[in-house]
Amino acid sequence: MPNRLINETSPYLLQHAHNPVDWYPYGEEAFAAARERNRPLLISIGYSACHWCHVMEHESFSKPEIAEVMNRLFVCVKVDREERPDVDLLYMNAVQLLHNSGGWPLNCFALPDGSPFWGGTYFRPAQWADLLMQISDLYDNSHEELKIQASRLMEGISGQNMVEAPANPSGIDRAFPDETYEQLSLRFDGINGGMTGAPKFPMPVVWQFVLDYYDLSGKTEALDYALKTLRAMAMGGIYDQIGGGFARYSTDAHWKVPHFEKMLYDNAQLISLYAKAFRISGHKELLEIIQQSISFTERELTSPEGAFYAALDADSEGEEGRFYVWTRDEIMNVLPEYGALLSEYWGIDQEGRWEHGRNILLRPLTDEVFATRQHLSAEELKQLVRMASALLLKERNKRVRPGLDDKILISWNSLMIKAYADAYRVTQHQPWLDAALKAARFSEKEMIREDGSLLRTWKNGNARIEGILNDYAYLAEAFITLYQVSFDEGWLHAAKRLTDNVLRTFGDANSPLFWFSADHPGAGPEVVRVIETTDGVEPSGNAVMSKVLLFLGHYFSENTYTDRAEKMIQRMQARINAYPQAYACWASSAMLLASGIRTLVITGPEAFDFARTLFAKQTASTLLAASISPSDLPIFENRFKDGETLIYQCLGSVCQAPVSNPDQVDHHLL
Repeated sequence: MPNRLINETSPYLLQHAHNPVDWYPYGEEAFAAARERNRPLLISIGYSACHWCHVMEHESFSKPEIAEVMNRLFVCVKVDREERPDVDLLYMNAVQLLHNSGGWPLNCFALPDGSPFWGGTYFRPAQWADLLMQISDLYDNSHEELKIQASRLMEGISGQNMVEAPANPSGIDRAFPDETYEQLSLRFDGINGGMTGAPKFPMPVVWQFVLDYYDLSGKTEALDYALKTLRAMAMGGIYDQIGGGFARYSTDAHWKVPHFEKMLYDNAQLISLYAKAFRISGHKELLEIIQQSISFTERELTSPEGAFYAALDADSEGEEGRFYVWTRDEIMNVLPEYGALLSEYWGIDQEGRWEHGRNILLRPLTDEVFATRQHLSAEELKQLVRMASALLLKERNKRVRPGLDDKILISWNSLMIKAYADAYRVTQHQPWLDAALKAARFSEKEMIREDGSLLRTWKNGNARIEGILNDYAYLAEAFITLYQVSFDEGWLHAAKRLTDNVLRTFGDANSPLFWFSADHPGAGPEVVRVIETTDGVEPSGNAVMSKVLLFLGHYFSENTYTDRAEKMIQRMQARINAYPQAYACWASSAMLLASGIRTLVITGPEAFDFARTLFAKQTASTLLAASISPSDLPIFENRFKDGETLIYQCLGSVCQAPVSNPDQVDHHLL
């Protein structure tokens, strides 16, 4: 018989709906049951693409003898961390305070009110069974000690919210980005690209900052490090060489062995990152990665409605990575004429060797070097690889596919909307803008309530769960990006409505920073509210909001927005400087203050055409505004002249005399 999770929409929760564990979804029903039975809560958190989550489900949660103990001694709650990042953040903070580390599956024990007192990650079945008995015994016989432990953990979690104002607040000067970059560069891996050590995560926010810093400083070392990283990832096993798209991370220092799940948020941010690098460098191989990654997204992660699914699992047929790896014989069967050559190209039985005679496809040599060694032209090699990839992809699609997490998350969709818009900006490939607009309209129609508040997740026509700060911040940023490529002012007004909602419902009276969840009942865990400021694999919602406020402040001449953003960034100044790897998105915001926001306002009949000619030169600190007819948007005030197309160039509040030709734009203002 199914348990209560059968009524959920999350694929991860539905995977547990037939466990013998009497799972509850996270909510008041579970808390009421814990109070009524006077039993501790067992809160188990994971996500559908998590390999070790699947392992623990199979080894422990599917076993009747273990489930019987769980059901008898605990009220068991299953949480999809992607649906409820607010819940995950609370209990992850608790486990990290206990052990100085965390991960998934996350298994946390809590008092009936939800206050955590102990937790860990993956446990083997025998460990898990012993732990259940120990925790239950402590709850029954050392209850007061557990309450003290829970109280201390809650104090520790609350203490993490305290980001003290600097004793002597100062503006962000031009030296600050230099200091931040120098501190960050100490962690660069000069051999393999990325940051030092293993496992290796792509960390797009870090390399976005590095490229932004290059734009500001012209320091070629910064560009070289970023390009080295992007090339190394694209040539490694972390990148799907025949299907496009990136896996979540590599387990080694060489980008070779991926953790094979593919996440929407990674691929969205990486498309934006490669687009920025292509804009700066013009290197065509970066454009190919953008094209292949978007093709992967269209093929595997796009819903009929034009929105984007969450993830593909790492596992198929009970094995991690089984769908993606190849033997030499399999390659030769599909490519009898060119198999030997392409096996060498992809490192088969050499650099790509993995487990059980199988290989992870990667590129040990650059295409230029490989083509030269094989006496091929660059175009001949490109055509050969394209043909072989199509045949291998067709053959691979006959295999048992990894599971698809087909829920739609507003924050991750927003990242992909921005990615498509960013890709359009550097190519002007219209179908990519069309896809971004379609997904944005879906978000407006399906996931924004009439009062302007957001719902976080959508599936089968049903939107649910209150939006968190990241949802609002990422969607507002996506709408601003859409405006900058379409010049439809509706997107700016939509971003402003989201921002005003954040100011009303996420604001903290004692800080310029925002809470992770809104202040109305049911919007987050009741036991504590959390302020989150660090970048993980996704950028900090607070950091993104600082950019949104800066940009909207200029478009709408709203000084309260820009003042709030400056106070947020100043509050974070010490943390950015001390540990820029964890605050890279903040570092990019700080750089906007250091360099100043540049605005290019274009008015008149040819405004849109003029604006598009400037796309390829636009840096992160440049805001474009264009209108062919008079507009009420404050940035256009007193800037129209009948029959003329004019370009107004401003740095902060200082503007030059308008010019009438894009070639006359001061390159320093781009």
